[in-house]
Amino acid sequence: MQKLALLFVIIFSISARGQSKRAVRDFQKAREYVTTEKFDKAEESLLEALEEEPGYMDALLFLADLYKKLGKKDSALSVYERAYQHNPPYYLDLFYGRLLYELEKYEQARKPLQNYAENPRANQRYLTEVNRMIESCAFALEAKKEAKAYDPKNLGDRVNSPQMEYFPSISADGLTLVFTHRNMEGEKKDEDFWVTTRDSISGAWKQAKAVQGLLNTPRNEGAQTITADGRVIFFAACERPDGFGSCDIFASFLQPNGFWGKPINLGPQINSGLWESQPSISPDGLTLYFVRGRGSTDQNLDIYYSRFTTDGWTKAKPVEGAINTGSQETSPFIHFDGQSLYFSSNGHPGMGDLDFFVSRKQPDGSWGPPENLGYPINTSAQEFSLIVAPDGRTGFFSSDALETGLGRLDLYSFSLPENRRAKAVAYIRGSVIDQKTREPLAAEIDFSGLTDSTFSFKKTSGRDGKFYAVLPGESEYALSIEKRGYLFYSQNFKLGSQGADQAKVLNIELIPIEVGQSVKLENVFFDFDSYELNSRSFAELNKVYNFLKANPSVKVSLEGHTDNQGTNAYNKELSQQRAKAVYEYLLNKGIQADRLNSAGYGAEQPVATNDTEEGRALNRRTEMRITRYQNR
Repeated sequence: MQKLALLFVIIFSISARGQSKRAVRDFQKAREYVTTEKFDKAEESLLEALEEEPGYMDALLFLADLYKKLGKKDSALSVYERAYQHNPPYYLDLFYGRLLYELEKYEQARKPLQNYAENPRANQRYLTEVNRMIESCAFALEAKKEAKAYDPKNLGDRVNSPQMEYFPSISADGLTLVFTHRNMEGEKKDEDFWVTTRDSISGAWKQAKAVQGLLNTPRNEGAQTITADGRVIFFAACERPDGFGSCDIFASFLQPNGFWGKPINLGPQINSGLWESQPSISPDGLTLYFVRGRGSTDQNLDIYYSRFTTDGWTKAKPVEGAINTGSQETSPFIHFDGQSLYFSSNGHPGMGDLDFFVSRKQPDGSWGPPENLGYPINTSAQEFSLIVAPDGRTGFFSSDALETGLGRLDLYSFSLPENRRAKAVAYIRGSVIDQKTREPLAAEIDFSGLTDSTFSFKKTSGRDGKFYAVLPGESEYALSIEKRGYLFYSQNFKLGSQGADQAKVLNIELIPIEVGQSVKLENVFFDFDSYELNSRSFAELNKVYNFLKANPSVKVSLEGHTDNQGTNAYNKELSQQRAKAVYEYLLNKGIQADRLNSAGYGAEQPVATNDTEEGRALNRRTEMRITRYQNR
């Protein structure tokens, strides 16, 4: 309210001349009442001033602004309409048009906004906003004609309370919901993290409680995000002794006892002297998205990202593509499909203030044109903190504007429109062990898309050899696993959209490098009756190249095999040419010729029956066999 008073101190000092002394005195009293938050008295004084001078423009604008701040937007609208009867200033079109827009009176708002935009005296500072509102009016009128089905469900009193619940995040299995809880009663009003779990059979959420460990403090803990494997929470915390700015991003690791450990600041690559908040971690745990600006109310907030590498986090930079504008982009959420980024923005055409949008990852890694989730999901009010469950169709968000609310801010779920959904995901659980010793291995794991060549999901198995992955369902994948001193492993498979309780299980045995050992190059492909490499093979062949570069003492034989269909001579020639194609690819990449050999065996060395198509498919293969290795 101090800004309200200051605004009219300035206006009054410029244009209070020409009014009666009584009206001016009442106006001054209203300013004083506002500074002491006596708003009823301020309203009374302004009405008295207008009774004395009905055309007193400063009093009219002050009263309208007071009504807006008090949430009486219809009353403010009536005052603006009165002001038009008294030789109004040109900027009344801005105030009036903006309020009509906020009240979802889009058709009425277009004319005053257009008038302001075309006025030669229009302040350049506001023209971007005005033009965006004009564009949004056109969008909103069409969106209302195509209203989406919308039935938000309150998560109930086991999750929500009369206090504030907001900024949810959800685990990869969809059964754990972490959120921010804030009690606004009493002196202690800091933010804490709470958690609830869902019964996998009934679907009901259980009683929420504060998370255990060292996450919650007497200070504020804001938005958070949890990794797909549930082992790490990234979160925003403010005014910490080890902070770089007002709010920073921290990480906490789950301890063996089930408690969360001491938070660690992610450092200057991510945090700065500005405000960093609202993190969201990618399903592979390697890309962190978050919001940066001068503060939570900054009118230019952007979404940034940083990648985790062997050297730590990369220097954060704005997301590439069409997402960020000169206005506010907030509360990003990267879905478990790794391809759909949900966020809130008031910088793209929408229904009013912050709207929900989704952007899809493009083949070059940038983000495509934002898609508004539509009306009535989006309204003229603020929509923020949307997340989407692993099923790709269920959204969770926070609101205080719905009739079913239990308190100030509650958490709700709803079903997304079909064309704004993310891909449903599939789950993989696995382990990596040494084939000989049976000991667990920490290895580099890479899932690459065969259906979508732009997709890549990388992670490392833990010290216990176990790994957990969430991948877009209904797709084909190439899997490769690498560890120094071992033959790399490759496999390809298709995933449906099985739930977490039906996760595909992969128990991988890595073979120590020894002369005579061989590995099947599962993801080297040739077209029928061809020895020309299919482009889908390149990712796998690059793995072979990396393996040979990492193990310079290794020499290999690249060996082609076929089924028994066709003549022996034809099969022999085809297998030789296919092996030679792999040989030449690696040679062209820079591997020395004396480390490579190629050979074709036709149908001479089957690994399965040739009496079935499944068996013949197994026999058609390319292998890499170790012919020399010196362990240094």
